[in-house]
Amino acid sequence: MVAGMTSVTALADDTKASGKINFYYWDADQTNEVNKVIELFNEQNPDVEVVATQIPSGEYWTKLQTSLPTGTEPDVFWMNRNIPDYINADLVMDLTDRIESDGVDMSVYPQFAQDLYSRDGSIYAIPKDYDGIGLFYNKAIFDEMGVDYPTDDMSWDELKDLATKTTKRISLWDLFSQNIGNICYQDFIYSNGGRISSEDNIGCEVNEEPAVEAIQYLHDLMYVDKVAPSYAELQEMKGTDMFAAGQAAMITAGSWSLSSFADALGDDLGICTMPVAKTPAITVHGLGYCISSKTENPDACWEFVKFCASKEAQEATAASAIPAYKGCDQIWADTYSQYDAEKLLAGAYYEGSLGNPWWDKNFTDANTILTEAMTNIWADENADIQAILDQCDADIEAITK
Repeated sequence: MVAGMTSVTALADDTKASGKINFYYWDADQTNEVNKVIELFNEQNPDVEVVATQIPSGEYWTKLQTSLPTGTEPDVFWMNRNIPDYINADLVMDLTDRIESDGVDMSVYPQFAQDLYSRDGSIYAIPKDYDGIGLFYNKAIFDEMGVDYPTDDMSWDELKDLATKTTKRISLWDLFSQNIGNICYQDFIYSNGGRISSEDNIGCEVNEEPAVEAIQYLHDLMYVDKVAPSYAELQEMKGTDMFAAGQAAMITAGSWSLSSFADALGDDLGICTMPVAKTPAITVHGLGYCISSKTENPDACWEFVKFCASKEAQEATAASAIPAYKGCDQIWADTYSQYDAEKLLAGAYYEGSLGNPWWDKNFTDANTILTEAMTNIWADENADIQAILDQCDADIEAITK
């Protein structure tokens, strides 16, 4: 077993297994919830053995890429925005016929969650959860500076003004140093009416005016307005760690960070919806349950996935992530009601919200080009943003059309 992995076997002691499935997931913080779901599943399916293995996120995708093509482990696994390459390589099972034959009601999942894993009329994963993106802030810093707290749907100018008022005390605000688009630059682009991948998923729009304006705004916060840590500064300490340590006043982040922020800041933690340019918008993302197309036990895998996506299972996991099953998301929000966590639920339903960039062809290579371009922009105080994005657009267009 790879160092850092944990393995849990769930099986009724008095029942001989008629099938075994291996399940991979990456978030150690969700291990208790994973075990609970397996326990509930085995109460109804005692003849199926589920071996759940937590693989550190840094190793997860390498493990999938090396094991799935050979038909070895896993049988069932978590999936996110990386699914295009797995669909194209025929590594994930098309679940459409099973969903229809078993009468699974997909309407219990928001359409945006279904769309993450649906292509050309086929469904390749059942939604597990979805993300909320917001502006998190440290009340203590604002109180010390005598500055009013951030408010929902602030304009970009208002956000910059607040940053200017609090930066006298401390450098603040991780925006993009890690090239994590879904908690920063994508949200700003979408709110400004722009896109990254084209609507047909075969081209790019990252060099068009709405996207360029958003990237320029974020770049200026670091190098012109000097209210955000520079790229070099954030190589020393991650933005989320800086914020949790009380060394930053504001940060755009995802719902998955709420628990750690709450543990670190307690009552000093506040949450707002994301700032707005032309329209409220965030990046829609989440996880789904996939089945390997090469599994030797497809029926048992399907029963497990079907159960994992049920209301019963998603209620059991609601403490660790926002469940995709409609209504269960409120359980998550109520867990963090003192922080107005319900604000993080609404963003995925905004009309302007979009998914992560998606290319039907050469997804990984296109995403690598995008990441490298953004890194070059953030790392260079004098970056020619338009020129870099023009080249990025041309390079992506060349391999995705």
